[in-house]
Order: sequence, then structure tokens, then C-alpha cells
Amino acid sequence: MDNKNNVPMISPGLPMCAGCGLELVVRVIFDVLKDTDFIEFGGPGCALLTTKVSVPCYGTLFTNMAPSASGVSRELRRQGKDTVCLCFGGDGMFSDIAFGNLSAAAERGEHLMVVCYDNEAYMNTGIQRSSRTPEGAWTNTTPVGPGSTGKKKQQKPFALLLAEHNVAYVATCSPAYMDDFRKKVEKARDMSREGFTFLHVLAPCPTGWKSKPEIMIQQCRDAVKTNYFPLWESSYGQYRITVNVKQPQPVTEFTRTQKRFAHMTEEQTALLQETIDANYEHLGKLCE
Repeated sequence: MDNKNNVPMISPGLPMCAGCGLELVVRVIFDVLKDTDFIEFGGPGCALLTTKVSVPCYGTLFTNMAPSASGVSRELRRQGKDTVCLCFGGDGMFSDIAFGNLSAAAERGEHLMVVCYDNEAYMNTGIQRSSRTPEGAWTNTTPVGPGSTGKKKQQKPFALLLAEHNVAYVATCSPAYMDDFRKKVEKARDMSREGFTFLHVLAPCPTGWKSKPEIMIQQCRDAVKTNYFPLWESSYGQYRITVNVKQPQPVTEFTRTQKRFAHMTEEQTALLQETIDANYEHLGKLCE
């Protein structure tokens, strides 16, 4: 990408909901990559930006982003070009529908920089549950009412599953911790020249989370401070926590601002807290 003329990479007025965490995530990543030769791969979902950016774009389906980007990456490398192939998609795409192809690309060590913006449901198509929807949460396919109390299953440990492929770089990122976020984008960009890299970013959706748009950053910070979404990185199986939370807050500090959790009983909240504590203990053992 030639940015010598200082052409804005993203046009103003993106068609996203007020308070959407995705717009900030996209702008930060593009800012870090502004002097990098890169191609964006975008698929269906809220992150479909191909008409709003001034960089080369490749539109894909839900299922074929990783193999499509792998083919382009291999040909560019064959030509001796140092081009970063940036894949952008949501949790529904990467953790569910296209997980098999993404896992295969990770296993092969494809030279890709993959970014998953995780708003914990299929928000673009009407707020249906995904494997990243937290247990107990309301969605339109995990309703609340007689005989139903929200999602009954735990979240898929998505980023850990990819890190266990022993790939070049995997990290979790939060817009509330911008220095940490930008450093990880830089690492993912640089390490993609060695192999597969993946960034898992929590990006709140006020519409699906039933929360106030103006508290998006607060929600991101609360997710980290409660260990609901700990910040860590892994390179070839070597794990490290990048933001240490010395005195974690109870998960209610995160859930209280979101009406998708408003129906939860003390028992349900306790179960969610147990899951968070167990997951963090597991992560701590990996980091040892």
C-alpha cells in the first residue's frame, strides 16, 4: 500500500452503531499498519469494510477467508513481495462457521495476520448466539422466559485453541488498554512474516449487549479487571500475561452494565464466576 499521499485509509461515517467497539479497533489497526504494504480480506458481518477503505481489499464468504488469503499470501511471497495479508472477521465467522479452515491455516503455518473482533454473538444478523456467547447471556436464540434462562454452555476458549497449534503469535487485545493493543498489533504484523498470527479483540456491541454506547471503553476495562477477558500473548507455545490484575473484581462489575445478563440469578452468576476463575487458573498454569 502506498500511503505517501496521506490518503485517508478509512472514510468518515462508517455504517456502525453508536458505541460499537469495532470502529475503534479497525482504526487503530489501520493506523499501526499505515506504513505497511497490506491487503485486507473481509467477509460477511459488521466488519465488511471493502467500500470504506483505500487499501486493496478481497471480499470472501464466511467459510473461505483463510484459504483465499493463504493462496494470495503464497503467490505474493513467491513474487518476493513483503505484503501482509490481514484477515478481518467476527466471532461467528472465525470461532464457528470458518473454524475448520482457520485451524487448517494455523496448522500449516500460513503467513496471515488474522483479527477476530469478538462481540460474542451474531450481531449483524439479529443477535443469535455463537460459541463465544457467555453462559447465561440472553440472545434471540437463547431467550429468557419459562423453561429458558439464557445460554447454557460455556464460551469456546477460542484463542487458546489457536495458540495450541504452536503458531508464531496469538494475543488477546482490549481497546481499553491501548499501549498493550498497539504493541500486539505490531507483533502480529511482524510475526506474520514468519507464520500464522492471530489477535482476539473484545469489541462490545451496545445493541446486542443492551448497554449504553458511551460506556464501551469502561466495559472493555471491566472485562479485563474481572478476568472475564484476560490479556495475554503466546509465541510458539510460550505464554505470558501482559496485563496483570492484582485484585480481580467480581464478574458482576462487568455484567451489571448489560441487560443481556439482567435476568441472571445469584446461582447463575456464581456459576459464571466459577468458570472465569477456572479459566484464569488454567491460563496461569500455561504461563508458568
